[in-house]
Amino acid sequence: MTTYPLHTSGRNIVDNTGQRVKLSGVNVCAEFDDMVPCSSDYVDRKDLASLIASLGFNSIRFNFALRMVTDDVAANPNLLSANTDLIGASTFEVYQEYVKAFTDAGLMVIPCCHVIWPGWCCSEVDGQGLWYNSNWPPSKFFDGWSKMATTFAGNPLVIGYDLKNEPRNCTINGTTYTPSWGDGNSKTDFQRAYQTAANGILSVSSDKLIICEGLSYATNLKSAKAHPVLPASNVVYSMHDYSWFHPGSQSYTDYAAQVDNNGGYLLTQNIAPVWFGEFGMNASKPSNMFGVWESNWWRYAKDRDLDWCIWHADSVMHKATEQQTNKLHAEEGQWEAFSILATDYKGPSSRTLLNQLKSIM
Repeated sequence: MTTYPLHTSGRNIVDNTGQRVKLSGVNVCAEFDDMVPCSSDYVDRKDLASLIASLGFNSIRFNFALRMVTDDVAANPNLLSANTDLIGASTFEVYQEYVKAFTDAGLMVIPCCHVIWPGWCCSEVDGQGLWYNSNWPPSKFFDGWSKMATTFAGNPLVIGYDLKNEPRNCTINGTTYTPSWGDGNSKTDFQRAYQTAANGILSVSSDKLIICEGLSYATNLKSAKAHPVLPASNVVYSMHDYSWFHPGSQSYTDYAAQVDNNGGYLLTQNIAPVWFGEFGMNASKPSNMFGVWESNWWRYAKDRDLDWCIWHADSVMHKATEQQTNKLHAEEGQWEAFSILATDYKGPSSRTLLNQLKSIM
């Protein structure tokens, strides 16, 4: 039985007794235009939590937009038809009630700042690749995380915080900034920004994990060893992996070398945990689960005994537009092929995919 709080020991996340806790999770999205969970008008949050837990998952990466935390925005009542007791609540109050439902079901929750302003993620033209932009000063990012930490300080199953989703190039007022790590540049240094956010969170709640994603869409942790975020006992690094990050005919040897070089070395050298906070595949076609990249991923996950979180649980989408371009990426009610849950929220979208996931839990 897991005893909280969690901390790190070498490459592992461990509980209060030193026993390893392996994260086997699923993403849940509340970062789109209206900032409420995508399933909010399809399934009661308690039933959603019970379903996710019943399928064997032990954790949720719960994605949000920073505006949800910093601004008092009323939740759209038209999107709460399956959770009518939340009508009249703010989007952050809705988020808190979902966290309660998840943790009441025994699921560990990791809030993730997926975007600053709500909408679709991610690209280099959405103005959301850094922890700030022309409309959102750095202070608002750090204040938002302090508020989040204060809100959930008393819930031991909110185990940690994923500070910023997929760092990437960002153009602000005509200048393009490329994220860096450990160079001291106040405008681009993610190690510095992560450390500032971590200090604020840990001053409120000293027993939470601090999750730091790599550069280049969370694929590059090459500088994490030389320039770590501290304290090491609280810090977990995070990578994402999808087929488009790799050549189409890549051998497993080359795949493993690529991922190890980019961040997996933190595991193989027993330096720090690396959580794969996103990976995903089209669940509607079984053949899409066993292509070249997919086969490499399953093998690597087993070989490295990874902590992971699949993208994602939401089988039906809320409206999602890309910031700055206003490009519509998802219409209200659009089916999501990458979901691990069926559209009726009664079971998995694919038993084949679920069985593969169970093999690495």
